[in-house]
Amino acid sequence: MAIRRGLNVTVRDSLFDPDRSGENVAQIRRSTHGKSLYRVFLYLDGPDLPFVRRVTYRLHETFDPNTRTMDRTVSNPRCKLDIWTWGVFTVRAVVEDKQGRTFAMSHHLEYGSHLNEPDIEFKST
Repeated sequence: MAIRRGLNVTVRDSLFDPDRSGENVAQIRRSTHGKSLYRVFLYLDGPDLPFVRRVTYRLHETFDPNTRTMDRTVSNPRCKLDIWTWGVFTVRAVVEDKQGRTFAMSHHLEYGSHLNEPDIEFKST
């Protein structure tokens, strides 16, 4: 009997683009209701990333659309998705490997922990 193991990948989030290391620039804008919206990057990380085909992120129900699929490509090797949000919530993700197996996981957004860092630069868009 074969043992089925999961992929060693996790969902992460950041105010900073994970493909631009060392840049502590966060983007912010105002919503039509006057709330501060932050650009947040969702992405996969981990040693099994080369075995990922795609990930489907399920966002909070207020997003339209709230389900978004990102294929792993040469130009997007982390299945990165950027969203604009004012709050934190739990992201559900279904990761599909190159053999078609799927693995469900969840991640509670943590970008708020970056907001008080002293060396952060806010860029208004």
